[in-house]
Order: sequence, then C-alpha cells, then structure tokens
Amino acid sequence: MNLKGYVKNTGTGCVEIVIDSKVEEFVKRLKEEKPPMAEISSVEVEEIEDVPLSDFVIEKSGGKKGGLSLPPPDIAICDQCLKELFDLKDRRYLYPFISCTDCGARFSVAIRLPYDRENTTFADFPLCEDCSKEYWNIEDRRYYAQSIACPKCGPHYELVLPDRIIKGLDAIKNTAKLIDDGKFVAIKGIGGYHIACITDDDVVFKLRKKLGRPQQPFAVMARDLDTIKSVAHVSEDEEKAMINYIRPITVLRKKNPESFFAVAPHLDTIGVMLPYAPIHYILFKYLKSDFIVMTSANKPGEPMFIDDGVFSLELDAVLRHNLKIHNRVDDSVIKFVAGRRLIIRRSRGFVPKVLKIDAKLNGLAVGAELYNSITVLKDGNAIISQYIGNTANFKTFNEFFKRAVEFFTSFINLKPDFIACDLHPQFNTTLFAEKLAERYNCKLIRVQHHFAHAMSVMAERELTKALAITVDGVGYGFDGRVWGGEVLFLDFEKEEFRRVGRIESFRLIGGDMATYYPLRVLFSLIYEEYGGYEILKPYEKYLRKGESFETLAKIYDMGVESSSLGRVLDAVSAMLEVCFERTYEGEPAMKLESIAERSDLNFGDPIIETVEEESIYSKPFVDEDWKTKTGKVKVLRIAPIFCKALELYLENKSLRGAIAYAMIDYLAKGFAEIAKRFDLPIVVSGGVTYNSYFTPLVERYIGRRIYLNEEVACGDNGISFGQIYIGRFLDDR
Repeated sequence: MNLKGYVKNTGTGCVEIVIDSKVEEFVKRLKEEKPPMAEISSVEVEEIEDVPLSDFVIEKSGGKKGGLSLPPPDIAICDQCLKELFDLKDRRYLYPFISCTDCGARFSVAIRLPYDRENTTFADFPLCEDCSKEYWNIEDRRYYAQSIACPKCGPHYELVLPDRIIKGLDAIKNTAKLIDDGKFVAIKGIGGYHIACITDDDVVFKLRKKLGRPQQPFAVMARDLDTIKSVAHVSEDEEKAMINYIRPITVLRKKNPESFFAVAPHLDTIGVMLPYAPIHYILFKYLKSDFIVMTSANKPGEPMFIDDGVFSLELDAVLRHNLKIHNRVDDSVIKFVAGRRLIIRRSRGFVPKVLKIDAKLNGLAVGAELYNSITVLKDGNAIISQYIGNTANFKTFNEFFKRAVEFFTSFINLKPDFIACDLHPQFNTTLFAEKLAERYNCKLIRVQHHFAHAMSVMAERELTKALAITVDGVGYGFDGRVWGGEVLFLDFEKEEFRRVGRIESFRLIGGDMATYYPLRVLFSLIYEEYGGYEILKPYEKYLRKGESFETLAKIYDMGVESSSLGRVLDAVSAMLEVCFERTYEGEPAMKLESIAERSDLNFGDPIIETVEEESIYSKPFVDEDWKTKTGKVKVLRIAPIFCKALELYLENKSLRGAIAYAMIDYLAKGFAEIAKRFDLPIVVSGGVTYNSYFTPLVERYIGRRIYLNEEVACGDNGISFGQIYIGRFLDDR
C-alpha cells in the first residue's frame, strides 16, 4: 500500500501501528489478510501529532509498562513449512525445527516479555547468516519470526540408547525402526515428552504395566486423515477441528468397537490426533505403522516430563533435543457432543488466549484439585493456564502448579485484589490460596465448586443471571456434603443464589472408597429402598477380598451423604456388570456410555419431590459475610428406579444396553423437568456434560437451546475460569 510509518510490540499485549494515510482500507485488509491462526480482539484508531515518516519499519518492542502481555500459543506446522520440509532442494529438508511466522513453538519456549527471540529459549541458538537474512527481509515469510532455525544454527535431535548415542536424521530413522519393532521410545516434542509405541495389543499391555495405567485410554497419533477415517467415524466438524492449528486429540467413535482394544479397553471411542510438529511428519516418513500410541510421558497423576527425568521410566530409548522447554504443555483433548465441540483438556494450541471479563478488580483463581488450571485476571482480561492436572499429587502441585502461578503472575505483573479458591478446606490449592492471600494482603474468596462450574459458562456468555445444571463426580457443598447433581439459580443483579434442585442423596459407604468401587454406591441406592440386600446376592462375586454386603450394611449409616450424578452413573455401570473398579477418572461412566443402546424402554415420568432445606445463599462463595437460610428444593428420586432397573436386568440380561440408555434418559428427563420451569438462560457444565447421551437428552426435554462451555473445559479443568468470573461482581470494598 506504499504506507510510511512503523509497527511495534508494545509489551502490553497490543501492537502499535503508525501509518500516514489510507486508514480505513488498511484496517479492512488487516482483518481480511491476517495469518491463519491470528486473532484480532479489537482495533482502536486515533490520530497523533506529526511523526517524521520516511519508510515503514519495525521498531524495537516496548512501550507502556505493567500492562497485559502474553506470548502466542504453540502452533502446528503450516502447509508451506511442511512442503519445504520434504523438498530435497530446501536447506531445511527434513529439519525437525522448521518454522515461520505462521507456525512453531511459542508459549512453550517463552521466558519473559516482550515476545522477542532473546526472551525465549531460542536465545541459546544465535541465527546463522542465512537465517538472519530471512529474519530481516521484509519480503520473506520468516521476517521477524522469533523461533526460526536451520540445521546450521538451530537445535538438534539425538537418540539415546543403552550403549550409544545416535545424532541427527539417523536418530529419527532409528527411532522409527525401534517403534515398528515393538519397542518403547520417549520422544521430546514441543511441550514435553511423549512415549511412543505401536498399537498392537500385546505391546500396549506391556506399556500399561510400565506406567501403572491398567485401563485409562491412551492417545493415538495417525499418519493422516484418511488413515483415521478407515477406523473411526469423522464428522465434518471433527475433521475441521483435527486439521486446524491446535491439532487436538479428538475423541472419535470407533467403526469397530473391538478395535484398538488395549489402547482404549471396553470403550467404543478412541482419542486420535494428527501429526503437528515437524518431528512427527519425519517420523511417519520412516515408520511402517500407520498408528502409534503417543501418550504423555509421566506416571499417573504426575506432570509430563520436560527433562531427562524421563530416563526413570525404563524405556528402550529416548529421542531428545537440546531446546529447553520453559513451559510444559500437554496435548489438548476435545470431544463433539451433539455437534458441539467440548474441551476436555485445554492446553497446547489454546494457551495462552485472552477471554474478556468486564471486571474492575484484578485477581487470581487457583482452580480445583483434579484437572487443575489457574486463571489470572488483569484489566478485564482473563488468561487461563495450560492443563496442570492432579494437585493432590505432590510433584504436580510443587513442580507444576506453583510454577504456573509464578509464571503467569510475573508475566503480566499481577498484584491481585482478590484470590479465589475452592470451598473444600483440605485441597492443596485452597491451603496455597490462603497463604498467598496473606502475602498479598488481599481478599480470599472460597467459591462453591458447582457455582463455579455454572459461572464458567456464564462468563463465556457474559450472563449475569442463569439457571444452571451442574453435574459431575464430586464437589464440596455448602452443607459439607458431596454435591454433583445440582440445579442452581444465579442472579447477580438481584444478588439471589439458590439450590433449586438436586438428585436424591445417598450414602458413600467408606467415603472415598465408594468413589473407587461403584458396587458400594449401588448397595447404598438399593439397601434402604429395598429394605435389604438379598437382591444383590448375584453381585457377591464382585466384592473385594474381605468385603461382604453384611459389613456394608453395618457401616451404611456412617457413609457421607452425596448427590453426585457421576457416582449414580458409576452405580448403573456396576449394576449392569460393566465396571467394578475405577482406575481412572470417569471410567465406569465412560464404559457405561459405550454399551448404551437406544430403545423404546423407559422408566416413565421422573419422580420429583419437594423438600425444605438450607438452600438460599447470600453469595455463591463463602467469606466473613456469607449467610444461608432454608428454602424449597426439588429432589429427583432415583432409588425406586434403580430397584426397578435391577429387577429387570436380573430377569433379562440381554436388555443391558437398553437399560443403560433408559437410566441416562430418566436422569436427563428429571433434570430438564426441574430446570425448564425457569424462564432464564439454562447453562450446563461439569464432567457429566461430556456424556454423548445425557446432554442432548437434557436439551431435548427442556425444549430450547442450552448453553455449554465452548472456550473452556466443562470439567474441572475449567473451574478456575468460573471462579475468576466472581471478579466481575466485586468492588474495591
């Protein structure tokens, strides 16, 4: 356009552009011709006093201090780089760190701001003459691309074997051969180490033993889209999601439920991703296998390895590179439910991304215990961290969670006015928040888990009032009980917060033990309603050593009261002899979903009773002014339906799939019946939202569109975003 002026990164998350004319045309073209992964959140135009303009240049980064500033997310290799990667004449032919302005490592290598090369781990690799020419040539695709490198000046791979080290391309070729031969290799990628092996059942079962993951599904990487389509159903939306720059693991329905058995035992779905880093494409060039397991290299509950600690896993070899990973980033995971993309794990490609919240105060939310993430809020900008994981695990809490808090608060220079945490008094995150609030001398807000789930959707939609169905496995309730099947009323304008509905409470016999052994929940639901446990005699063979139904009856009254829908689905799973031990989060319910079959069987209209109990709250969080009083609550009965379903199943076990679907249908109908009486936007969140039958059925029975999480995870990985939304309704008092 022959414009004169300059562009510079201000260091506040904004780009400042000065031009001498044609403003409207420039802004229009800027929006229309932006790079594929670029997002323009806003454009502000103002006139300034005359500046001497002789050319158009990039000025040194800098400007306002103390504002918001973020590195971009990590991006899958672009088409142009991919073409060069396999071009024999190109100087980056088969170079695993090829990148340009449109692709490559970003957040994972960022140390500080502004996002310039010297502030990333690429600073260890000064540009050679050829790369430098590209970097300073305005006509070049790599002009001012911070993470570019080549074989002369950039990082390299090497394969570490028990008796020798192989460097360069030979390292990758040998890795491919080892994998094809059924060996286990740790591969260092963009955000951390993966463990790779072929998908043959005997090999995968060996990997399960090594990692202590008896049943949890592994992620698979496939050669290309056609390969995936040969084994799984792929919708148009799923295809679009799989090939975009995030390249998430996408949970797809298998064409043959028995395929990939060891990879995803007793599931009719498989989590698949396409290659996203150059190393993956080079590896597949030399691999005979079309599918390989690519799972995060860590023990269950621990953070993925980003360093040589991976050698402790006793694998056959390690393919490592010498570029430091400053921020570990797991693969993101998504699933489509009724045609809507739901995020299960929000990490690589999504992080960091700004979500707007109309808040005057700045804050930090430390999230839940499991599937943890944190969210920082500054000047109305909310930034959610990458997936952190299980903070009950010391390594995850100490090495990952604390580091993420330090990284994000220092990155955006945050001095919080408030810190939000879960209501549970014993979470590591809660105890950490208490100390941090003292350090900053700021307000500590303990947000109830399910209200936080509700607010995570409300924040995305900028809602100030809603009716929420929040359904998951466990959350600490205002009454100290275990919640998880709730209908909540939130009105921030009138400051009214109520629990208007829930499922019938039952006892978790042995507390946490009941969350691991669903037969205990089934016993609880049958015992009182049936007036005994004789009907459960056929299930005695599934009791653990030393257990008996007689013992469970004796300790029944000591069980913690719960209204968790997640645990109810676990009990259905046990009743239908699908799963008797939870070895990973959500296992019984996921396996139940896999066997459910639509049929005409149903358990009739939902049985709903009204009770009077503490259910009206002054706030959705507890502080020194929090108050509660009694109100009317609708309770969905489930014990009578369990008795009916159990009798039916024991009479005719061939109805197993039909009963599974009918039970999910009954629960969905019940929640819809309670919720649809309110003339409010209806939001649904929590881990059960991922159930492919429950969520669409709720929407169908409500009879109008429901709001789900789209930008953040429905499960506990999105809790911190719900917690931080409270900042919109706080003032500096």
